Amino acid sequence: MYSFDRLHYSIKGSYHVWDGKGKTALKLAVIHGHGQDIFNGTLSIDYGKGAKFSFTPREITAKFDGGEQNITLFGTDGTFIKGKGRDILVEIANTHAKFDYQIVQNGIVELCDFKNNCSLMFVPIKGRLEIEKTRVAGEVVSQSVSVRAYPDENGEYEFSIESNFLEKGAVGAQGMRYDYYADLNEKDYLAWEKKFNCKNKYEKECAYIMWSNNIAANGNFVTDAIVMSKSGMSNVWSWDNAFNALGLADIDYRLAMDQFMIMYKHINRVGRVPDAISEAYKVWNFVKPPVQGWMYKQMIKRNPEFATPHALEEVYFDMKRNTDWWLNLRGDVPSYYHGNDSGQDNSTCFDASEHIETGELIAFLSVQCSFLSEAAEILNYPTDKKVYAQLAKELAEKAIKDYWDGERMFVRLAETGEPYYCNALMPLRIIVLEDMLPKEMQEYVVKQIKAHHLCRGGIASEAVDSPCFVENGYWRGAVWAPDVVMFVYALRNLGYTELADEIAENYKSSVCKYGFSENSSAITGKQLRCKAYSWAANAYWVL
Repeated sequence: MYSFDRLHYSIKGSYHVWDGKGKTALKLAVIHGHGQDIFNGTLSIDYGKGAKFSFTPREITAKFDGGEQNITLFGTDGTFIKGKGRDILVEIANTHAKFDYQIVQNGIVELCDFKNNCSLMFVPIKGRLEIEKTRVAGEVVSQSVSVRAYPDENGEYEFSIESNFLEKGAVGAQGMRYDYYADLNEKDYLAWEKKFNCKNKYEKECAYIMWSNNIAANGNFVTDAIVMSKSGMSNVWSWDNAFNALGLADIDYRLAMDQFMIMYKHINRVGRVPDAISEAYKVWNFVKPPVQGWMYKQMIKRNPEFATPHALEEVYFDMKRNTDWWLNLRGDVPSYYHGNDSGQDNSTCFDASEHIETGELIAFLSVQCSFLSEAAEILNYPTDKKVYAQLAKELAEKAIKDYWDGERMFVRLAETGEPYYCNALMPLRIIVLEDMLPKEMQEYVVKQIKAHHLCRGGIASEAVDSPCFVENGYWRGAVWAPDVVMFVYALRNLGYTELADEIAENYKSSVCKYGFSENSSAITGKQLRCKAYSWAANAYWVL
């Protein structure tokens, strides 16, 4: 049994997600469109004081004064609800848009929300449905609508809720019933979990997070996508996807490759990759760090199938184009134009200027060029092999020489080239160079981590003794899965296994105790934001 304290309820492929709303209610979000939850928190069922909720991949169980109810999902856009006891009210108090029409035909209720390009269909199976709406005379829309389900003569009711978005059409729960889909969901999850060979309840929770955050291909998602969290972060960002790919690398080759390639499918004519995509929207304002070369090397270690010529051919040309964009179309020196570009949005690295040069960005590009050179050799592109090997060498030398004064690492203000010192973890990500990094710089990184960043939650994004440290300050103090993975892997490869293991164990202990969230507290390990987060589950899995 799972709890809404740590997880949401959804199934693989579905755009519907149910979550807790306070202590007495459940809410439905429909995560189509721009990645903003339609009806999130506004379509809800309040069961009253004393309600108890639990769920499995099969279904939600709600027990409350006067009745009991179960909820399961079907297809990409359907929810089944069945219950017994007293009537129940589904409230839809939509504060973001007005409902343009509500009709009832043959007992079926259909609601149109023009602003969100969406409609909902309520189909009765047992019992009956009645519509209640708030409408001002003379207006052609309603501010809020509710649907009440009344039990039949046996005290039972059953109905479906289906969303109709973009070109999709609601099907009216044709033919099938609740138990058929509940059984199907349970069977599908158990087959998925079996791939993971889970050894404890936390590994099972990770498997569930990856399964439940899967949405079916549609719109910009040209393949099935693992979103970050259906609890609120229902887009894919262009480094998050790489961590999902790593977690799946030895579980499901094709799904992992699809996650790795999902952003490359939208690469533009000059080689730029969008910052984020949703089903219906692309964000081009920012980028994310080029971690793909580093990540693909780790994927090969977890599954040699990624090193085959067939696999390399699939990734090589898009990675090459994006690398060339970074090197040729991002200024004289590749740089971050804004904190969002770095993945560490509000890091103290950007306190003096949003436009900075960093050694760790140059290091990522060096590692990526190194990978491209190795892939070019296997694919028999001798010129590329030579060119990218040379670029890897030159970039590593630049990262080492230009962002280190012999005692401390720093970033540079891009407009002036002036060094800027801070207490952020981000400059220390130069450790991804591993054995290309001089020993004195390796030891500096290790010393800084031990003295200032090692913490109960893993590794803090800002030194815990810094005057700028904020426990819930996003990248100004919180612990983040990507950093944990990158530092642990690099430190292990360099032989600093004791420190790497301590970081990993601290992180794993915190997420086991408090949940797999977007980020967590460096001080207590408690989750800070957005639960059931894919990269947290993947970090636990690969550490």
